[in-house]
Amino acid sequence: MLLAVILAGAAAAVWYLRVGQWYESTDNAYLTGNLVEVSAQIGGTVVWIAPEQNQPVRRGQDLLRLDDGDELALLELRENELALAVQDVLSLRAEVERLQAEQRLKAVTLELAAAEYARRQRLFPRNMVSKEELDTARTRAREVRVALDAARLALARAQVRAGQQELAAHPAVMTAAARLRSAYRDWKKTRVVSPVDGEIARRRVQAGQQVEPGTPLFSIAERERGWIEANFKETQLRHIRPGQAVQISSDLYGGDLELRGRVDSVGTGTGAIFSLLPPQNATGNWIKIVQRVPVRIALEQGFDRNHPLPFGASLQVRVDTHQRGGPALLPAAAAAPVADVDVYGYQDDGVEELIARIIADASNTGAP
Repeated sequence: MLLAVILAGAAAAVWYLRVGQWYESTDNAYLTGNLVEVSAQIGGTVVWIAPEQNQPVRRGQDLLRLDDGDELALLELRENELALAVQDVLSLRAEVERLQAEQRLKAVTLELAAAEYARRQRLFPRNMVSKEELDTARTRAREVRVALDAARLALARAQVRAGQQELAAHPAVMTAAARLRSAYRDWKKTRVVSPVDGEIARRRVQAGQQVEPGTPLFSIAERERGWIEANFKETQLRHIRPGQAVQISSDLYGGDLELRGRVDSVGTGTGAIFSLLPPQNATGNWIKIVQRVPVRIALEQGFDRNHPLPFGASLQVRVDTHQRGGPALLPAAAAAPVADVDVYGYQDDGVEELIARIIADASNTGAP
């Protein structure tokens, strides 16, 4: 028995020196990933739904449509307002031309009145005109001069309102165009698209349902960008470093599937500290509990469609810590963004062409 104990201790020591001290393992590990929540951007009644639960969707694919009757009516109103704004500006510029002609006419009238007054001034000393005729000519010249000044002020005011810029750059036209763009975007928002590639993890909406802005519609799982979250005891973290190799096995496939990964990063806090009610360890009845820290592990081969793992699947991970010289934290921020889901440019597609066409049509109204 003593010999058996000695041999077992020797075997355990050899195993620890050759294997045990170089590996850290845990079965508290799960597959997780991004669950993208798609919400309504505008209120309305659901009239069309494309995907069902668990179906794959592509980035930019139509998911849902709302009744767009009110939005189309408002868009038509904004189109008419833009056309009226263009015609108002054209009317102002025509008014400028009329006032310019009126100013020229009053300038000619003032020239004639001034000449008439000067002629009567020369004739008055010779008693060829009466004093009354001289006063009438002087008053007439003054009246025409005041009328000319008023015409100049009216022209200046009309020029300011009419502007000298291109028609599309006039403030009144730009204001109406901005209102049209907003109405156009509201109309486009009745069409809901998928921001990412993935699968419908949960459909939260039914046909005929009345939704408001911000109402959750779908949850999309990005399974191809999943990762493993392994919760190691804090006593196991001493030698775990980003970049270390990881062996992974799953309860779902057992020994039929062996996955490989790399340690991506070590969590910044324990699971307890991020819980809904963090522990108050300053109380007198504190009990020491070994905490667990989440370690993020990236899958090397990515998503295997022949052996899919659902989010939340239980895994066992084994980290090879032979390479212990690296930094414990990530060396620098990632150069690429974590997410880029800007697929909403479709909401502006065609609006500038629509504005240009309305301005052109309104400009040509009544043209010979």
